[in-house]
Amino acid sequence: MGRVYKLGDVYYIEFTARGLLYSQIGGADLRSAEALLAQVEAKISSGEALTIERHIQWDDFADRFMKHFSLEFPPVTMRRFESVLKDFRQYLHIHYPQIAQLASVTPVVVEGYKVELMKQHTPKIVNLTILLLREIFEFGIKLGFLNDNPSLHVRLLPWPQRKTYRLSPRYHAVCALLTRGIFLGKAAKLLQLNDAARLMFYANLIPLSREEMYLV
Repeated sequence: MGRVYKLGDVYYIEFTARGLLYSQIGGADLRSAEALLAQVEAKISSGEALTIERHIQWDDFADRFMKHFSLEFPPVTMRRFESVLKDFRQYLHIHYPQIAQLASVTPVVVEGYKVELMKQHTPKIVNLTILLLREIFEFGIKLGFLNDNPSLHVRLLPWPQRKTYRLSPRYHAVCALLTRGIFLGKAAKLLQLNDAARLMFYANLIPLSREEMYLV
């Protein structure tokens, strides 16, 4: 049995077919959304599930991401995710207005976003933003709406290095986790850090300044 829910001023329908979760825009009013859901469920009942396209709108996906992780990550990290979600959505609105669905975001789109970030921020902020995007798109894969993480194909900028006179015990742990491809959020939780951005310091990189810590 599917459901109708509202996000902002738009109604969405959600239903399951072939063991997969589907979500799509249902319209601007409740009756239209309920009618669309009834049509979809009728198709599923008659064995036409294969004709239904599987996708999710970016705004719907962003809302699901924030709700899903709000209890897993501390507030400061969630504020960073929320900031990146909104900023990337604004980038799509300006440069790729035709993109409204999560699956339409390609590595080329993310690379263009990185270039835009470079015009305004330091390499540290650019890299941290891309790393947070990797977490976000990985959730899309877990939901089954993506087959590939487009941000993984975008290279990070060279990190500015600093001389290190004494390494923190966490330095080796952070380097080991990031080298193994563990995402920022997971690494922060494993090391009991209350902010994913703090990994940048322990990874022997120039730490974010007090101002930069709040830009993302």
